[in-house]
Amino acid sequence: MSNIIPYADEYLNTSLDTWHIHPIFDDIPSTNTYLKEQAHFLSDRTIVLANQQSSGRGRYDRQFKSVRDKGIYCSFLLKNVKTKQLTPLSFACALALALSINELYQIKVQIKWPNDLLLNKKKLAGILIETMHQADAMDVVIGFGLNVYHQDFENLNATSLEEAYPGTLDRNQFLIHFFKHFDDRLNQNDILPLYREWMVPSGEVITTSIQGIKTEVTVLDILENGTLLVRKDNGTSLSLFNEEIQILSNL
Repeated sequence: MSNIIPYADEYLNTSLDTWHIHPIFDDIPSTNTYLKEQAHFLSDRTIVLANQQSSGRGRYDRQFKSVRDKGIYCSFLLKNVKTKQLTPLSFACALALALSINELYQIKVQIKWPNDLLLNKKKLAGILIETMHQADAMDVVIGFGLNVYHQDFENLNATSLEEAYPGTLDRNQFLIHFFKHFDDRLNQNDILPLYREWMVPSGEVITTSIQGIKTEVTVLDILENGTLLVRKDNGTSLSLFNEEIQILSNL
């Protein structure tokens, strides 16, 4: 049975320096939705955590399974963000997750563009970034769900940290490492080379939908604007901006 360590909000607030932990929810429909609805009343760099989400979601409003106490269900608010900062924010979040997992548990994950982390070709975490436009900038809510403890994923191609790591998993410790890495990556001059090291590598064959048709393409590179450069079988290159991709070996 998992040794589940509960959240310690006072400890987190003391350890996270410039970040602020909102009183932790036992159950909430969605941490992202809450922050979007309450952003006007909350301060910059507010973090919302929940033990369970009843309507956790990913991109395209797809359900993200959020079983009580089995994962980290976290969203945080950044205010007055310039448009040009959005792609670095996305890179920074994915890298902060990957680097924290590697540092704490010596587990190497892969970033699957644009918003998932994979462990042994199975989904370990998902990221959802949503924006709310203001007069001269925007407020940004970044949410992530990380499968920490073992659970029944039913028919989902998913896994948890506990299935790969035999030691103690402390979500408080993880969050402290995550936000430190996140801030460090934002202060990094050129984040793209590091992102390349952790993403699904060039040469990987993936599938995506092009004009409604499922098509096999080969990963070439990630560009500074966040688009994924791929090559079709006929040698034509194209850029994917927000499309869904699937690693062929997962099919």
